[in-house]
Amino acid sequence: MRLVVTGGGTGGHIYPALAVAEMMNADPAVEAVTYIGKAGGLESELVPQSGIPFEGIEFYGMPRGKSPMVLFKLVAWLAKLEQAKAHARRLLTQLKPDVVFGTGGYVSAPVLMAAQSLKIPYVVHEPDAQPGLVNRLMSRHANIITTSFSEGAERLKHKPSQEVVVTGNPIRGTIGALNKTEALQSLGLNWPVDKPVLLITGGSQGSRRLNTAVVEALPVLLKELGFCVAHLTGKKLYDETLVALDSKNPALKSRSGYWVQPYSANMAELLAIADLAVCRAGSLSLSEMHVSGIPTILVPYPFAAADHQRKNAQASVRAGASIMIEDNDCTGEKLLEALRPLVQNVELKQRMQDAAHTLGHPHATQEIVACLERFAKSES
Repeated sequence: MRLVVTGGGTGGHIYPALAVAEMMNADPAVEAVTYIGKAGGLESELVPQSGIPFEGIEFYGMPRGKSPMVLFKLVAWLAKLEQAKAHARRLLTQLKPDVVFGTGGYVSAPVLMAAQSLKIPYVVHEPDAQPGLVNRLMSRHANIITTSFSEGAERLKHKPSQEVVVTGNPIRGTIGALNKTEALQSLGLNWPVDKPVLLITGGSQGSRRLNTAVVEALPVLLKELGFCVAHLTGKKLYDETLVALDSKNPALKSRSGYWVQPYSANMAELLAIADLAVCRAGSLSLSEMHVSGIPTILVPYPFAAADHQRKNAQASVRAGASIMIEDNDCTGEKLLEALRPLVQNVELKQRMQDAAHTLGHPHATQEIVACLERFAKSES
């Protein structure tokens, strides 16, 4: 079997695609796995690091807006789409995949269009509760559709013969498999195992809103509520967060129960030590929280495409796994207001933890790989 994987732009599209590519690449029965993404995009850095062959194509997102200039930009974009599709056709002709797997993001559009024109079957995976534009369009001709959330499944199905499977998001590595003691040791944190840990993360880019709220609430989080706090600020926001901490209280940075970093490559360990989390509502972050059984305070990014983070958050809230705070309302006071009941009411926290586990799909990667292998066999 030969597989081509495509998807890019954000970690929410790249990491699920990469998780599937890595599992397929490790299978001796799979002849070749190649990742096609945007030249110079985030995937062009991440994919080669994993040992998966990468091919880059030049493309960018469709221009939007009401300016008269948008029409001219759209004409140029359509020309670029044709170029990208032609490039993708050449690559697919050379690679001869049995199936193409796409996770969305604008770069996947010309690849899936090229697959369709060459009559190569493809599978679409939708990471979000609110399906993205590319997946809504390209799912029309998909042979199988996999989704992370059941909410968006019917919007992706265009004909009765299409198979839609709710698999959850593919997750890499040992997320959900570590215990707290070994994770604390791995991170070098000398925190008591029985002390609750609050994880704060704004995703790969970080969140100024979350960072500001945490700085405001930190003295109460550490003293009154008794948390140890693991705080990932985002690379670009790290220095300004340290300045804000100094303005609040210079001693805060050195408190034994507070660990602040710009980012961490050890998310499996951080998720293993977390009892509660405050985060954005990107699909990958939520999938990792659910698999790890972590109750979450979600602050959806208000400018996400098609407001998909809000839809993700609402799905998790409806299931009972999360509490949502609007971005404009996210202050230190509101954060404490949301966290206090979870500290004081053990049964409430346990119900949210159980709900998170119910939403988690620890075997999503295996399920999608099984779909791809089953489909490839049926076509051979």
